[in-house]
Amino acid sequence: METQTLKTRSNIILGVFLIILGILFLLRNFGLFHFRVDDLFRLWPFILIYIGVKTLPVEEERRIWLETAVIILFFLALIFLPYLAI
Repeated sequence: METQTLKTRSNIILGVFLIILGILFLLRNFGLFHFRVDDLFRLWPFILIYIGVKTLPVEEERRIWLETAVIILFFLALIFLPYLAI
């Protein structure tokens, strides 16, 4: 039972991530949002952060909140990266 809920939660997180990423690409194609594809590769440390959060020995509810926070920070960084002088 525990394995099924973890798989379902992982599928939901992956699905939401792909939907938001698709929306950002769609907005970019319409000229409403500007970012370069290589900006995605500049944010690779978020992968390490996400993996680290998934391996933390904390209760499930807290881990879900942490994973959500990392995903939100990723998309905020993706949105504001063009405006930063990095």
